[in-house]
Amino acid sequence: MSARKWDGAARRSVDWDGLRRDPELWYHDGNCLVHLYEHGQSRRGPAFKIPMDALLQTNCRPLLDRFLAASPGGSPSSQGSSNDSYFSQSRDKVYELYIPAPPNVDRGEAFLYHTATRNFFAWIFGKSLVGVHLGGALVGLLNSMNEFRSTSEDNVQGIIDYMDEEGYADMRNAPDHALAILYFAEHFRFRDLWIDAFAHCTGMNEKLIASPGFEFIARTTRALVTRSRFEMDMRLDQCGERLSSFLSDDLSDSHLGLSSAARAHLDKFRSFLQSYYVAKFGYYPPACEAGRVAFPKSIYAQMCSEFHKLYEYLVDKSRTAVDSLPLPHAGGVCVLQNVQAFDQRHKYQPLENPFPLLPETEDNSKPPANRRLSLIFKADKMKPDPRLVTLSHLVKATNGQDQTLLESTLIRAYRGFEKDCVFYPTKDRNEKLSQTDARKVRWILVYTILQTLLSATLAPDEVRDTHNVSYNICVLTAGCPPWKERPYETLLRTQTDQMKIDFKTATSQVSPSSEIASPSEIRPDIDYFAITHARVDSEISLSSKTSRKGTVRRALSTLGNMPELRHPKPQRASYHEILVHGYGNGTNNVCITARPATTSPEDSPRKNSTSSGSSSVEDLSSRWSNTSFGGADSPTTSASNSRRESVHDEDILQPDPLQVKKNEQDFMKVTTEVKVEWEESHLGPATDELTEFLHA
Repeated sequence: MSARKWDGAARRSVDWDGLRRDPELWYHDGNCLVHLYEHGQSRRGPAFKIPMDALLQTNCRPLLDRFLAASPGGSPSSQGSSNDSYFSQSRDKVYELYIPAPPNVDRGEAFLYHTATRNFFAWIFGKSLVGVHLGGALVGLLNSMNEFRSTSEDNVQGIIDYMDEEGYADMRNAPDHALAILYFAEHFRFRDLWIDAFAHCTGMNEKLIASPGFEFIARTTRALVTRSRFEMDMRLDQCGERLSSFLSDDLSDSHLGLSSAARAHLDKFRSFLQSYYVAKFGYYPPACEAGRVAFPKSIYAQMCSEFHKLYEYLVDKSRTAVDSLPLPHAGGVCVLQNVQAFDQRHKYQPLENPFPLLPETEDNSKPPANRRLSLIFKADKMKPDPRLVTLSHLVKATNGQDQTLLESTLIRAYRGFEKDCVFYPTKDRNEKLSQTDARKVRWILVYTILQTLLSATLAPDEVRDTHNVSYNICVLTAGCPPWKERPYETLLRTQTDQMKIDFKTATSQVSPSSEIASPSEIRPDIDYFAITHARVDSEISLSSKTSRKGTVRRALSTLGNMPELRHPKPQRASYHEILVHGYGNGTNNVCITARPATTSPEDSPRKNSTSSGSSSVEDLSSRWSNTSFGGADSPTTSASNSRRESVHDEDILQPDPLQVKKNEQDFMKVTTEVKVEWEESHLGPATDELTEFLHA
């Protein structure tokens, strides 16, 4: 069983084997020697050398009472209330602690027990923990603190402070730390600490499997982490899809009932936001990961910060949703109803202040009589521009007194947009909208976009460190944790009991993997044994095939020298003509011209069938040259009238048999005997040359 040393500050772990003599717990000025065996049972020597004052300052009296070796001057347990005087008798005195493993335990259990003892001293002196996995080391440490310290000490706060000092509590981009805190919090049922670690484990889900502590997490918790990551990714994709069009579907006519003028102003405000972020990012929507529509985490965070400032710039902090509806909000576009419907549809937590600040309005339906007279006499030449008055009302209906809000580039651009709406209104009378309703329409879009961005960026309240996190931690904690809280004191165990549980857990984590790995041996990248056997099998198979081919060749050799064969393309069968030199095929009239008797046999186009390398039929018909020995269309069968007639009747597409590859040295000699009779009754008397030819 191997252990690792967990360096929290460096965020790494290394193999550790310093139980015989740990250099980190060996102080040259120490006066307390710690032996990890029974007194007088070994000559191995002490494993740690530490100052006794540190044990006294951390109130480790139960540890001293149990394991401090007795001296001639007495022991602290025998001194009763004068324990302090016993340890202050001489600063140069050397004390010895003998802390053996429980009796009747095997080597692995003893190793875990001594490791837990070593971690207790490491906590006292602020050193790193060692163990099979960090979560188990933390659990064992709290049990040891509860066993070896006075009952009045707050051990939970002590171990929390220790985790902060050593860096174990910093789980950002550290899967080992996050799994360790998750295991520790689940063991002792610390809810807030569990949710903090759970959020980081969800964000680093793909990295957890490489950590040594992953196999020690409960299967239910691992499944919950995977499910939470899947849900978070889906939610981020949905937020990216909505924000790409600035909630055009969520605020469409099916969800938000607006007049044509209000709808036109909403589209105009969307166009303003689109142009603003195109100028800011270079393009909008921003680039996403392959196969994803969710924005990068930095883009979500930046947009959320800007819209939150815009919300603070326009919000009416004096009214909440439970307050009575103010008079300016009574008519026109209903803000509260629309934002509440949006929150209920997406199950968002409503914001505390759902109302915006609205500009003041004046009743200009009927001016007074004296004003009408002043208009006639043009006495109001010094009257201010009504557009400036409207703009001043809009600026007044903001939280602009907070100068930090005005530093936002989105707020400055928004103020310019409102100014353009006042000084350059639309000329279409059907699209004219009061400044109050226009502010309401803009507020609805700002509120809904902010809620969408909060769902993509807001971490649970229990998460302590949210800055400098490269992954998303906006997890939902409904139904978490999967257990009920209970006092942690009921879950504490002695170091011996915890050692037995840890050993059983460690062996159960090792045995399944070994059982699975035993049938499948560790093999090299290139299995030469398999390749050799494959070659032997292929050679045996090839030899068997070769032997069969050799048998066929020997059988065919009895028939004479066989030519090489090749497969021709299938052709339609036709009749086979038997041509006789000078007489044609027997169906057409032939004109025979006699040759002089002095002609030599070599000059004659007809060759002797017994002396030539090939038959006369082969020279005159290419079809025969492509037929094989013993085939259906061989010369012997074509000499038969019955076989030839069957070929004439059978007009179907048949593949030709194997063709003979021409090779003059390996040609087979095919001879055909043709008997020709001359009928003088029909053809007249034969000439001398013809008679000599027929009797040859």
